[in-house]
Amino acid sequence: MVAVLCAGATAYSVLQSLAVPALGTLQRELHTTAGGVSWVLTSYLLSASVLTPVIGRLGDLHGKRRAMVGALVALAAGAALSALAHSLPVMLAGRLVQGAGGAVFPLAFAMIRDNVPSESRARAIAAVSAVLSIGGALGTLAAGPILHLLSYHWLFWIPAGLSLVAAGLTAVIAPESGRKPGAGRIGALSVLLFATWLALLLLAITDLSTGHPVRSVTLAGAAALLAVIWGRRELRTTDPLVDLRTLWRPELRATNAATLLLGLGMFAAWMLGPLLLQQDPATGAGFGLPATAVGFYLLPTAAGTLVVTPLVGRFRDTSGWRSALFTGAMITAVAYGWLAFFHQDRVNVLLGLFLEGCGIGLAFAAVAIRTVGEVPPDQTGVVTGVNTIMRTVGGTLGTNLAGALLATVTTTGGEPADAAYTIAFAVFGLALLACAGIALLPARSNPDLRYARSTVPAVAD
Repeated sequence: MVAVLCAGATAYSVLQSLAVPALGTLQRELHTTAGGVSWVLTSYLLSASVLTPVIGRLGDLHGKRRAMVGALVALAAGAALSALAHSLPVMLAGRLVQGAGGAVFPLAFAMIRDNVPSESRARAIAAVSAVLSIGGALGTLAAGPILHLLSYHWLFWIPAGLSLVAAGLTAVIAPESGRKPGAGRIGALSVLLFATWLALLLLAITDLSTGHPVRSVTLAGAAALLAVIWGRRELRTTDPLVDLRTLWRPELRATNAATLLLGLGMFAAWMLGPLLLQQDPATGAGFGLPATAVGFYLLPTAAGTLVVTPLVGRFRDTSGWRSALFTGAMITAVAYGWLAFFHQDRVNVLLGLFLEGCGIGLAFAAVAIRTVGEVPPDQTGVVTGVNTIMRTVGGTLGTNLAGALLATVTTTGGEPADAAYTIAFAVFGLALLACAGIALLPARSNPDLRYARSTVPAVAD
């Protein structure tokens, strides 16, 4: 079952990263502008952020396997629609549907919680977490050859096929869990309010890099107002989309804050690394590598994640999730510090990317394990979905902040100068130090952890 869940997570993470190196090609083939093609990423991000907790909640109420199969089928359908696209509107429609795949990771964690024995659960969650980095590297690596040998259509046909295979295997192999007779329902107004304020927030963050601060502040203010209205409604309804009282538990506040900072650092590195590798060395920074070679240089990140994955269970059994989070965040901070001062040499860049993969892999596995263990089984899907949103919001902040930092110090040709990379890597290193600091905060006991023993099926114990 865990292998099948990893296959589904791979399909999602590969599709997430395949489009990034192809944006220039998509701009030409779809006859659009740089601003237009940026919506290939933005639309996917917005859709995934909204649909992830909604589908996670549906899984909690009506069956996690059913929700997982539905998310994978929607991912395949959206990818097929984008594969057929010859215009930007059709491409964006497909990307919006693909956002349903964002629920794959939280649903996988929830299914592991329900069906995997406790002594193996940490390793299983770590394996699925590792797929995010490994699948991202594979997607970046494969994008160049696919574009060179085939066409941009195959960037979507291949993940569509993988998603359908994963959906079929999940339907056949994975047991059903989480389905409750007479389950509650999800209110349409709650979903609408949630989708609106979250979309406005992400647009406000994205707008920071466009030079429209007034519009960004206006969007953020509207998002805050609607979030308050939505929150009051969620606290009063008997069937909330997200149980805010659960999210306010001390340990969940800590894990969500840590995930925000981890997402900020991880996505920023995904942006800074390829830019540095491809920049013309004549500008005083970069190595001038072709896009097809960048993926090979990002493989150390995936390798680092693979190295630490077997260690996650040992951390849980010996020193706990906070130790794993602290160690992972500190390793990543050291990696960014190393890249800040030694990014002029290829060997040093490879070493820094390897350390970054080790740290991010360990830290993300730690917060995933803690989130799953902290909530009642009937809320695992939606709460892990919210944790995924924190990673998305952090990633949006990270990529925009990285772009702003690189723009502060440029060469005469408009390319980022060497000092810009030093500043950017140093800033994100500080963010990971703050993440490590969260792990040092005093732990508070949570009496609601009794849920983990009182309501989980016997096989999970």
